Order: sequence, then C-alpha cells, then structure tokens
Amino acid sequence: MSLALLQKRLGNFFLRVYLGTFGALVGTLLLSVLLVNLANQVRQEAFHEAQLSGLFNTLTEEFSRLTPGHEAEWLNDINQTLGIQVNQLHLSNENFNRRESNRLKERRLLLRPGADGSLEVFFPTDTETLLSTQLWRVTEQQASASIYLLLRELQRTPTELRDARLRQLNEHFAYPLELLTQLPVETDQLQQRRLERGEQVVLFSDAPRHLLSYIQLGDNSWLRVGPVDLFNPYPLPLLMAILLLSLLMLAVSIWWFLRGLESRLRSLERASSQLAAGNLQARVPLSGKDFVSKLAITFNRMAEQVQRLLRTQQEMIHAVSHELRTPVARIRFGLQMIEDLSEDGSPHEAIVYQVQGIDRDIDELDTLIDEILTYARLGQEKLQLQFMTQDVSGLLEEVLSGFQRTHPSLKLSLQIENPANFSPEADLEGRYFQRAIQNLVGNAVRYAHQQIRITCYLESDTFRVDVEDDGPGIPEEDWQRVFMPFSRLDDSRTRSSGGYGLGLSIVQRIIYWHRGSALVDRSPDLQGARFSLIFPRQQSSDLPPLEIPPQ
Repeated sequence: MSLALLQKRLGNFFLRVYLGTFGALVGTLLLSVLLVNLANQVRQEAFHEAQLSGLFNTLTEEFSRLTPGHEAEWLNDINQTLGIQVNQLHLSNENFNRRESNRLKERRLLLRPGADGSLEVFFPTDTETLLSTQLWRVTEQQASASIYLLLRELQRTPTELRDARLRQLNEHFAYPLELLTQLPVETDQLQQRRLERGEQVVLFSDAPRHLLSYIQLGDNSWLRVGPVDLFNPYPLPLLMAILLLSLLMLAVSIWWFLRGLESRLRSLERASSQLAAGNLQARVPLSGKDFVSKLAITFNRMAEQVQRLLRTQQEMIHAVSHELRTPVARIRFGLQMIEDLSEDGSPHEAIVYQVQGIDRDIDELDTLIDEILTYARLGQEKLQLQFMTQDVSGLLEEVLSGFQRTHPSLKLSLQIENPANFSPEADLEGRYFQRAIQNLVGNAVRYAHQQIRITCYLESDTFRVDVEDDGPGIPEEDWQRVFMPFSRLDDSRTRSSGGYGLGLSIVQRIIYWHRGSALVDRSPDLQGARFSLIFPRQQSSDLPPLEIPPQ
C-alpha cells in the first residue's frame, strides 16, 4: 500500500476512531497485565514475608540462646532437621542497597529473587550477623521446615507447658498452630502409618487452596500446622479492581479521543445557530483534514455563498430601484409637460416630442425588465437548454452584421482560425449563444475607439470565441468583478456608457449552461479588453446535470 493511500485511509475520521478505540483497548489490556504483574510482585513479597516470618523469628530466638562458639554445630543440626540450608552471614561482608539495609535495620525479612527462580531470604539476628537461606518452593519448604522446627521446640518443652509455648510461638506465624489429641478423619491409613514413623504428612485442598501439615508429637498427640494459604495470583478483588480501573482508563481514553470531535461539532453547531439567527459573519474554525474539516469547509462556503447571495440581492434591489426611478421620473416629467402644453395650446410637434420621449423611457424600462428576467431565468436550478448542432461562424456573422449596420463608424471583423482542419459546428442553444455574443459586442461598442474583432478558434473538442476592442481596457484587479450583476467599473448611470451592469453576468451564466467558462484579460494586439468564451463542441446527454450556476 502506497504512502499516499495510507494517508488517505488515515484521513477517514471513522477509521481513525476505530483504530484509536482499538489502540486504547489494546493499550488498556497491556496496562492491565502490567498492573496485575506489579501488584502480584508486591503481594507475593508480602505473602512470602508473612509466611516466613514465623520460621525465622523462631530460628532467631533459638540462635540467640546459643552459647558463643556453638553456632556452627547449631547450624549443622538445623540444616539436617529442617531440610533447608541455613547460613550465618556477617552484615559487613554483604552488599545491600539502601532499601535492603533499612529493612534489615528494622529487623524485617529481606527477600531477594534469584536469577534461577529461587528466593533468597535474609533475617538479622543482631546488628552484626544475619541468617540466610535459599528456597525454590517457598510455601512447601517453609511449611515443612516450620513443622520440624516446631516439633523440635515442643519436644524440648514439658508436656504441661506445650500449649502455652505453642500459643507463644503462634504469635509469629501467619497461620494457625494446634495440638491435636486425635487425627482428623481426612487422613487415610497410609498417612497414619507415616505419622507413626515420625514422618510429616501434607494434605492439599483445592477449595479453598491451602495445605495442612501433620506430624506426631507423642502418643495420642499430633501437631497441625495450617491451613497455610497458597498464593493466588488472580484473586477476585484484584481482578475486579483491575477491571474497573481498565474500564475507567478505556472510557477516559475514548473520551479524550472523541473530545476533539465533540468540540469541533459544537463549533459547527454554534456557527449554524448564529447563521440561522442572522449573523452572516459566522464561520467554523478549520483544523485537520478529516470529514469534520471537510464539513466545516463546506459550511463556510455555504455561509459565504449565502452572504454573497444576500449582498447581491441587496445590490440588485438597490440597482433596480435606481434604474427604475430614472425613467419613471422622466415619464412623470413628460406627462406633466404634456399636461402643461395642452393647457397652453402648444403646437402639436411639442406634444409629439414629449410622447416620443415617454416611449423611449418605456422601451428602456422594457429592456431593463428583460435583462432582469433573463438573468433570473439563467439562475434557475438545473435549467434545461435545447441544444442543436449549429454553425458557430454563421451565428457570429449575424451578430456582427447587425452591429455594423448600427455603428458604421467602427470596424468590426470576424476571423476564423484553423477552418480547414475542423468543422465550425457545435451543439448550442442558438438564441442564448447569440445573446451572449451580442452582449459582448455591445459592451465592446460602448468602449471601442475604432476597431472590434471577433476571433473563433476551432479545435477538436472545444471552441473558443474572443471578442476584442481597442478601448481603454479593464484593470486587472477588476477582471473578476466585471461578471458580478449590476457591476459597472466607471460607476456611471448614463445610458451612453454605463449600461445596466447585467450584460456580462448574463454572458457568464449562458456559457456556464454550455459547460464552458467566460474569461477576461487584455488584448495583446488591440490593447483593449478581450473577453473569451470557451465551451465544448458537443453537449452529451450522458453528463450529469448542472446545478445552480455560481453566484
């Protein structure tokens, strides 16, 4: 997959939401596993410390009662009895970090995981020495060592003091210690024979998970150690806490991911409300390249279009009212003159002159109304024109000959480029096309000094018609404004040069419905204005219908 296609896929907002949610879910799951492992490390250390505290407190107590010089003998005896290797170390010879040293100073067990999966255990006997051992099966080995150490201790205690001594020892153990006068019913005959031989018997239970250790102390006397709980790495409270924390983190992640979308949609909502309330300056801030940004761009374009349409409407109303006011005032003035002339008995010629002036004003009103109606008709949505294959050069010659008769002082010429290679025929709506050419030539007639030239460029798929004059031209900064309705660059309201300001707007709409475009620039030869109409030779019915033309 190419980088551009990947960027396009990631630009899809919903895909980003799905990927973001999936990423948040995966991240939450990984974090949950990490939290469970971290919590289990802390729990396991506390669990082992609680299990081993009784064993090492009893060992330390027994070690403290030794007479000097008997430590090695005691250690050898302990190792043979308990089945674990207990060593005496000097604190000055060991390398402990600050945390480990503080634990030992507090006379707490120090647990250090070994590289081979074992657990090193250190416990201080005094300020200079400490006892250590290495365990691989912590729960099993400590339970076995504890019961043999307790048996050793109770055997040294008189029978009548054993219960009190066991209660005293039980204060250091995290599980119960008890003397029995009869074995529990769960021991079978094989286990009972092992107990009679002085062996330890360990019973495991699955529900709940724990173990019980038994050993015979004497006739009709047994020592029970436990139940000793086994370490459960996934207890229900821990799982529930991690689950709730994970759900909270997932919810926060999704909220954070969607917060930007909500904020941007609220901005769109606020702008829509402001626009509906009449604030035409309301716009949506743009950020990103997803569908929300595209929606914001579309909304801003719509708001600009609405603002432009309303501005155009206001300008049209203002311009139409001004255009209508002038001939109506002249008609009113002419009628008043006719009335005065009639009362004064003026000659018939004077009255005819005023009537002819009124008739010209009415023609002017009729022309203005026709222009407005044509412009409005061409602004309808999905306007359907009746295209027919026609000779473009013939239509141009008709328009040019008509203007030549009315303006004999101007030189009007028609030039066809490349006529030998291409036909001058194209699919046109003849009436509207001639109207567009008439408006362009009429505009050129108003400003040309001596010469107007129409050039038709024939190509395989398109036509281009240029109308040029040798007038003053149009400044480049006004090239777009000339196609706006009621736009007149000289701000004139005289009929000789100003016109109504709708002619070029009508041209632009006519060529739009021909799927073409209207352009304006400066003529390189005549140095005046040059208007260009570019449109396709054929109007296929397979093409999608055009919408409302640009305003």
